[in-house]
Amino acid sequence: MANAQHGRSSGHGNTQDEVNLEIDDSQALRQLEEGTSPPILVLSRDANLVETVKKAAPRGVSVAFAPDLDHVAEKLSNLKPGVLVADTASTADVASMVAQLTQHFPELVVVVAGKREDSSALMQLTAAGRIFRFLLTPLSHGQTRLALEAAVKQHLDLSAAGQRLSTAGASGEGGSKNYVMTYGALAAGLLVVIGGIWFGVSRFTGEPEVPPVVNVPAAPGAQQPGGVPERPDPVKAELALAKDAFDQNKFIEPQGESALDLYRSALALDPNSQAAKDGIRSVVDKILERAEAALLAERLEEAIRTIETARDIDSTHPRLAFLDTQVARERERLKLSQAQEVGNRVRSLVNSANDRMANGRLLTPNNGSAKDALLEARRLDPTDPTVLSTIREFSAQLTEEARKALASGNVEAATAYVQGARQMGSAGSALAAVERSLAEATRTAGPGSGPNTAAGAPVQSAGARRPATNAPAAGAGPNIDAMVSDVRTRLTEGKLIDPPGDSARDLLANLRTAAPNRPEVDELSRTLSQRLLDSGRQAMNAKAYERSSQLIAAAKDVGQRFNGPAIAQAEADLTAARDANSQQTNVVSAASLKRVRMVSPAYPDAARKRGIEGWVELAFTVQTNGTVDQVEVRNASPADVFDDAAIRAVRQWRFEPVERNGERIEQRAMVRLKFSQQAAQN
Repeated sequence: MANAQHGRSSGHGNTQDEVNLEIDDSQALRQLEEGTSPPILVLSRDANLVETVKKAAPRGVSVAFAPDLDHVAEKLSNLKPGVLVADTASTADVASMVAQLTQHFPELVVVVAGKREDSSALMQLTAAGRIFRFLLTPLSHGQTRLALEAAVKQHLDLSAAGQRLSTAGASGEGGSKNYVMTYGALAAGLLVVIGGIWFGVSRFTGEPEVPPVVNVPAAPGAQQPGGVPERPDPVKAELALAKDAFDQNKFIEPQGESALDLYRSALALDPNSQAAKDGIRSVVDKILERAEAALLAERLEEAIRTIETARDIDSTHPRLAFLDTQVARERERLKLSQAQEVGNRVRSLVNSANDRMANGRLLTPNNGSAKDALLEARRLDPTDPTVLSTIREFSAQLTEEARKALASGNVEAATAYVQGARQMGSAGSALAAVERSLAEATRTAGPGSGPNTAAGAPVQSAGARRPATNAPAAGAGPNIDAMVSDVRTRLTEGKLIDPPGDSARDLLANLRTAAPNRPEVDELSRTLSQRLLDSGRQAMNAKAYERSSQLIAAAKDVGQRFNGPAIAQAEADLTAARDANSQQTNVVSAASLKRVRMVSPAYPDAARKRGIEGWVELAFTVQTNGTVDQVEVRNASPADVFDDAAIRAVRQWRFEPVERNGERIEQRAMVRLKFSQQAAQN
């Protein structure tokens, strides 16, 4: 992001440290285009690597590429890049190439991309200060972005130091001439190097000569002789980024920028880094803390997933064995608890069934019959001996009632009892005998008789045989009671519209086709419609708008005539929720809005005294009158240091109201404020 720097206030006698407001405005972008930040040059034939660098490059920094060293010499003289990203697959001797480059251009920062087997040699080059940083291929976007941002900053620091030195010893004109001559010398030197490389210069993976390292304590910000800043230790840089991510609770996400990934990156640079190893262990500690919290809350599935994530990172962590034991105990406890709950429920259902059988409530009323209680008990525990024996008793009672109804001429009641017995699984000889008698009675019945004959209607004698009617024989056609029960089961299971073909909605549609006049059809339609409506509102509250739309549409299809007003209100609420969410998620850069008033944040005294720098990323709402509201911190580094100062400043900003289709609207926006003491010192 570009920096809009605000100096110390001269009014009212107040003095404030400068704060860099990192805002994407056109003025800052023009400064970048005019050469404030030189381009990045990529030496590689790998199109994917070049594309990753382009996407990860800091905003406003252009990227060019060269497939080989011949093109590098040409690009260097024309583009004058600030950073070079060199792919080891595109050059035979990185060490020699870098030596030539840094000899002529100490301000050029070199980043090398190599394979994992090259990491040892590249690490030596980094430690020796010959290259700024190395990356492992294939490149990670997050790691590449961090490396390029650091490299660009390093180049700018080197350039600033070089300009101060050149100003002290030579005029601007002479310096400019020397700069052009230097690039010409580099081009010639590179051609010599290229010739040597093509004729068999030893590959960079050989043991490079590393100058002896002398550890000299230096104050922060110390410079090398001549005013050129020291190249930062890449391992320490990665560890600092990792600690920053850890402090922000970014333990394993986002990929490439999490504490885990950054600690692993530091360990790749230095396999002996104890700080990196300790950092990875601390990440695992945090993950296992989450697992323990999930166990205490009895969220067993979440706990297991979290433990396995920790195991993948560090399978030797001492807490894993203990947590595995806790998980096993929790599983057994839940099994016992669930078994006890199921057993209590089954006993209650069996008792209810016996009471209803004694009171003659065998098949009716709906949800209050002995059949309903026994079907639910069998679903919960189909192996319970008490349930099985009670079902046998119930089936025998249904068979007897069917025989009595048939003897009294009530074919409809007899048919219902027979179907109920069959639904319970009965197949005894007594039931078969009743079914044969029922079939015979149906065949010999007169007009208007059969399953729909009114209770008490006489059955025609067997001697007066008549042509067979279209009434289905026993056992033929759909089992309506079973279909009703299936719909109720799906409602209980919460399978309202899924899975297709076996949901409550689909089974209810089948029931409506098979028996449109059954009273259960309207009852189930009303119930299902309300359940769909409630689920649709829950999905709406969870911002799952597509799912909410599906559920509300299904509620309308099933029960428009029962819940019409409520469905219409839900549709209106869904539209409003979608519009509000679209407005909230449509976040723009603050630079894209016209600012009427800008207030620079005050640098906190405690942070200034301790030399702390950082940034705060804020989201806020520009209201219809141009004022700012709903300011929230989205991210900050370090956390809770500059947050309050940033919020207080942004709340005082004013913008021109945002209009859409001729009407003023509220608009969400984001801005990053950078707190830098260096800007004030410059």
